[in-house]
Amino acid sequence: MGNFKNQIDEDLKYYQQEFSYINNIEKNEWAFNFWVLDKLFSVDEELIESKIVDYHDLGIDAYEIYEDTKEVYLIQNKYYGDNTPLSSEYIKNDFLLRAITALENGTYPKSEELQKFFTKYKSNPEFSVKLQLFVTNNNESKEIDDYIKKFNSEHPKYIAKIFYLDDIENRYYDDIKVEQKNFSTKLESINKGTILNINTEAYKMANVLDARYALTPVVSLYRLYRESIEKGYPIFEKNIREYLGNKGINNNIYKTLLDKEERKNFFYYNNGITIICDKIGSINIVPSSSNLNAVYTIDNPQIVNGCQTVNSIYAALDNIDPKDLEKEFKDTFVMVKILEINRQDLKEECLYKNIVRFNNSQNSIDEKTFVANTDIFIRLQTEFEKKGFILLIKQSDSNKYSSKYKTISELQKNASERLTRFNLPNFKKASDSFIKLEKFLQVINAFACGGYVAYVKKSTMLKFGSETYQTAINFIKNGNVTNEVLLDLFMLYLKAEKTKKESEDKRSPIPYYLIDCFAKYECKDRRAELITSELADISKILHIIKLYKAVSSAYAKEYAKKFNVDYNKMIKQNVNYEILENLRDTLKDVI
Repeated sequence: MGNFKNQIDEDLKYYQQEFSYINNIEKNEWAFNFWVLDKLFSVDEELIESKIVDYHDLGIDAYEIYEDTKEVYLIQNKYYGDNTPLSSEYIKNDFLLRAITALENGTYPKSEELQKFFTKYKSNPEFSVKLQLFVTNNNESKEIDDYIKKFNSEHPKYIAKIFYLDDIENRYYDDIKVEQKNFSTKLESINKGTILNINTEAYKMANVLDARYALTPVVSLYRLYRESIEKGYPIFEKNIREYLGNKGINNNIYKTLLDKEERKNFFYYNNGITIICDKIGSINIVPSSSNLNAVYTIDNPQIVNGCQTVNSIYAALDNIDPKDLEKEFKDTFVMVKILEINRQDLKEECLYKNIVRFNNSQNSIDEKTFVANTDIFIRLQTEFEKKGFILLIKQSDSNKYSSKYKTISELQKNASERLTRFNLPNFKKASDSFIKLEKFLQVINAFACGGYVAYVKKSTMLKFGSETYQTAINFIKNGNVTNEVLLDLFMLYLKAEKTKKESEDKRSPIPYYLIDCFAKYECKDRRAELITSELADISKILHIIKLYKAVSSAYAKEYAKKFNVDYNKMIKQNVNYEILENLRDTLKDVI
């Protein structure tokens, strides 16, 4: 792994140029807070400053709240050189205790929003706090690691984790670096009676896969996942890993596993795990000091259902001393379904894909669109590229397309007309053509639902089953919406962003508000079929920008005057359309 800090430093310089008006952005240690919220938590750039508490505050540097899941992330960031170690005392006192103690006592002074959220949900059984520390070196400490594990095992509601530089890089790319293709591992059960084998010969049935249903100890699954990480093997099937978000853990599963009484009921609470593999080995009975005597191997396993369960098992058991694992979890099991599939066989490969799809069709996910929705983004990426723009579906796409377009003349040529029409400069480098998928979906939601949704619901844009995600998918599928329409709408957003950065106050126009107003007024209550005509020539586009630059500026002043809140708080509030419309009516004839 290379020195990922070079990428971080490059990004910090970009922030310092683009957001020079933000206090403290010129200091790398403060700008690193901005980077973490932007790159790792996908907070909208307009909201980031309000979520950075104070880089001198030892308790919290930044935070992020997810009200729908009743989670709060308390974030600490250390922009360190290669040789700077973390202090054990800092971890024990400041990282783990200082902010939590103040929040529990209701005396945290740095953020009213954070204290209100904590107080509101602290007694809720679903509430959880993630304490996360990001450090720009790899100086790990066993003493610190052991202390973190001890803290987690004693505080099921509070989950602490340190991300060193290599961990940050993996999270940034959201990908496990694959170092080998083949992976064989073993699973265990109590005896042959706790394992059901299904095969075509024994059951005399056509189209029955060799399969195994096994009562499996969670310790065995913990070892499987740990081994896959150590060997760089991607254990989660591609669609699950890349599109369902192999991040975090399920709080209720995690808490159940850490509860010494409740963990005995884990088998009854959990729906189980589905694994597809190349080969299921024979069961061997071996002598064991524990009650796990039945052992078998599986080759090249892929977990196609149960991502959250396996992540939760790993997170919970990783806090326990390895020598105590079997004793502590001897009565904790989960049902594992293992299917042997030959993916070289076209019929079985098709079956594999269907198993992935149907095993992940719960929780309001439309089973018919589980794979199709990912295909939508892939199709858009292909079509946009033909027009000179690159839709970034994954973080790693940035490097992929930068390498592909070291010479950018083709992108320049294909994008030229549209950029000219929107009075935007042509590309100087490949990254100028990049469109982030989350940002793209925010723009769609700003048009379809309003600027408030675009700002405060960014974290749900790529969440299957969420209202914002489905809104974007439905908009893209709208018969009146073509690829040209989608690009034109995004170009309007880019023009608004560029104008904002060039304005004196660096705040107007407010880009998502501009898209909101454009949809509500120019497109007659958000009619997508009017986008093309309203953005047909440069004069119309420049008028829209000029009008809503004035309206945005006036709205921010009027809102502050009426409600006594600053800009950062205003954009987290619902849009007051009465004020907005009155200002538009006043200004539209004089602009």
